[in-house]
Amino acid sequence: MNIELADLLTSLRSEISRARLDAVGQDVRFRIDSIDLELQVAVEKTAEANAGVRFWVVSLGGKGVAKSAETHTVRLSLAAETDTGAPVLTGDDVSDLFSAN
Repeated sequence: MNIELADLLTSLRSEISRARLDAVGQDVRFRIDSIDLELQVAVEKTAEANAGVRFWVVSLGGKGVAKSAETHTVRLSLAAETDTGAPVLTGDDVSDLFSAN
């Protein structure tokens, strides 16, 4: 199963959004200062027009892990923020979003 790096980041964003919604009304909340990811990726360059270079996240449990592709370790440190640049809280701040409307 090939997972593109962009798809992984989209899924991570979705999971953080879901955590914010699930935390509405909870006593304890967390602020996400940073998200550190360490991934094994396979790099693939294709000769097709507009294809360029693609990064595939390597599954650690897979038996046939891209033996023909060279794998690299990529470390990402992401700062989580809202669309307004505010820090992301997975807690009571979400209820403020709904009461403002």
